[in-house]
Amino acid sequence: MTHGRPLVWPAAGFLSGVALGVQPLAAPGWLPFLLLLVALPRFRPIAFLAAGWLAAAQARALPAEPPAEPVLLEGGVVDPPQPWGDDVRLRLALRDGARVEVTAPPLAWPLAVGDALRLEARLRRPPGPANPGGRDRAGQLAAAGVAWVGRATGPAIRIARPSPAALLERARARYAAACERHLPSREAALLRAIGVGDRAGLDDATRRSFARSGLAHVLAVSGYHLVVVVFGLWRLLRAALVRWGWLAERTDPGALAAAICLPATAMYALGTGANPPVLRAAVAAAIGLGGVFLRREHDAANALALAALVLLAVEPAAALDPSFQLSFAAVAGLALWAGPLRRAVPFAAAPGTWRRRLGEPLLQGACATVAASLATAPVLAFHFRQLPLLGLPANLAALPLGAGLTLLGAVAGAAASLDAAAAAPFLWAAWPLARALRAISDVAAAPRWSTFGLGSPGLLGAVACAGLALLATRLRGKRRWATAAAAAACLVAPPWLRAEAARARGGLEVIFLSVGQGDAALLRLPDGSAVLVDGGGAVGGGADPGERDVVPLLRDLGVRRLAAVFLSHPHPDHALGLATVLDAFPVAHAFGNGAPGDGEAAAVVARLRPAPLAPGESWERAGVRFQAVGGPRAALGENDASLVLRVEFGRTAILFAGDVEAAGEDAAVRAGGLAADVVKVPHHGSRSSSSPAFVAAVAPRFAVVSAGAGNRFGFPAADVVARWSAAGAQVERTDRGAVRLLSDGARFRKVPAEVVLDPVATLAEGP
Repeated sequence: MTHGRPLVWPAAGFLSGVALGVQPLAAPGWLPFLLLLVALPRFRPIAFLAAGWLAAAQARALPAEPPAEPVLLEGGVVDPPQPWGDDVRLRLALRDGARVEVTAPPLAWPLAVGDALRLEARLRRPPGPANPGGRDRAGQLAAAGVAWVGRATGPAIRIARPSPAALLERARARYAAACERHLPSREAALLRAIGVGDRAGLDDATRRSFARSGLAHVLAVSGYHLVVVVFGLWRLLRAALVRWGWLAERTDPGALAAAICLPATAMYALGTGANPPVLRAAVAAAIGLGGVFLRREHDAANALALAALVLLAVEPAAALDPSFQLSFAAVAGLALWAGPLRRAVPFAAAPGTWRRRLGEPLLQGACATVAASLATAPVLAFHFRQLPLLGLPANLAALPLGAGLTLLGAVAGAAASLDAAAAAPFLWAAWPLARALRAISDVAAAPRWSTFGLGSPGLLGAVACAGLALLATRLRGKRRWATAAAAAACLVAPPWLRAEAARARGGLEVIFLSVGQGDAALLRLPDGSAVLVDGGGAVGGGADPGERDVVPLLRDLGVRRLAAVFLSHPHPDHALGLATVLDAFPVAHAFGNGAPGDGEAAAVVARLRPAPLAPGESWERAGVRFQAVGGPRAALGENDASLVLRVEFGRTAILFAGDVEAAGEDAAVRAGGLAADVVKVPHHGSRSSSSPAFVAAVAPRFAVVSAGAGNRFGFPAADVVARWSAAGAQVERTDRGAVRLLSDGARFRKVPAEVVLDPVATLAEGP
């Protein structure tokens, strides 16, 4: 690679075009003509922008309704299969060119890229974002050409010989089995993730610990791991070949070692799952090794740009992958800022002294960590709503351990490909390193202040932050500091602006969140304060809705503390999500029905310490009155004893009915005072609730059912929906997305949930 950076601007143009093309927008008809500009050097970025837009738009799947009945699918596996519980998740390219993503039982001989399969599956459209700012899985899959997802009704059948990549998948499976056999579960999960990119064994506590400590990149195979393995192998081979005098006299040992390492790079990338970060690193490593072989210098920025061009040309949807964005941002930060940061730190120590030998690596590592952290901050804020504050010391302590684990994992993986028992000595050697790495992560993640929680800045804020940060590197003096401050403001100001817009608008806002088969509702009061009624919860395992849905939305809306939390009753689907909420936000007041709960729900109640709110008692803030209604709870069962909460604002009211069933509803009807404009339908729309008498007593304008999509209970029951509709209520369901209502004190009206993150639209709504 020659000097200069001829690929940087074309790659930036191509990336910009892909970013436009992966959105659900048709490519303009004049884009092909822009490709002609590639002949003019000054306009090549525009031509590459057109090429990126066209590539992404043509790869995008068109929305279509799936067949109602199970269908027989035949096609080839186009991405490395991923473990999904006891099954595997496959992406198939069908004979007609369409792509589907299917979850199926694993086969005795592991499935791999290139396998030709036949299977029967029931298909459906993937879900869009359930809550404002939530993950848009449908959009991500559509950008990859996938319109339908599904579950196989039985095992897949190979219709051709296993692909060569199946050998690598079998080796990965043997390595995973060896880890489980010879190591404790948590250390085994770490070695599976670091060694072969298999993160299926990581528990939630480990994932959360490494995310909070800033060490999540150690568990995701990426450039760091590939550099340790491939360039470690190159150094070893070069040193060995140099000692072979006859060969060293006739060839360049470094070039020969590079030629040997090129196929090893491809095998390592495929053997560790071929995720976007490791593919990016593999392309960059191939450029570096090719430069050594051809005796040509290379430029880090050029290598990064070429890697982006190659990956996005093959798979434009990778631009939407957080791991892709983090990987490229981190490497860009290292290339742009690590050197200048090091030069800006005065460190005077004579060459050859122990201070130099000890201090220089630590200083370079610290500067590299700071550079990568600054570059990835917009991506972390956009996707994960938190920045690790102890990442620098944690990385300085953990990266040497990670390097050792990477080497031992690679050697153990190679040994396991021959015989699972051969991996045992290397896994035993890795055990203490894995325990030490886990301990460092847990220590760095333990303090509540170890992460800085912030709302997503949105796409515009994240792009503006990155652009201003790059601009700051080209300025000097006060202009540099002012531009850097503006970049930081783009990162942290959007949530504050959303909160201020809601405060200026006034009124009472309620958002019934889509949290699966559970309940959670957020109220924003006229003074801008926030109140939460229940927090959802995953019953029997699964994703935590508090972490996935509730906390991200609260942060996006600029909530820094909760004025109050109301827990209707301590059942898992109402209470468990509150554990993450309590980790993230201080709570001024908490109220419940007085029940202690059982198991995990009891632990949440013990942390929350809700004051019992008896029927007739109330709490008030900013002109909004929260009053417990219903009958005495002493003789009622757990569901029927739910806190029934009536929220009054002006002449309007909301009734939160928890999970009350027939007995609780009868007691509430006898006590009276149930009339409301909005009702949270009791017990997710079960037939055991919503009696005719209760429906008549509430007589709402809106009836909101909180239920999970395709839940096994069949909630909401059709006759319950019909009963509320017959009473004049407009029935809304959270299995179709969050429901947002706004009151000015005179009436409630439904407003779009997705615009809640737009401060200008919030102000335009009026009270």
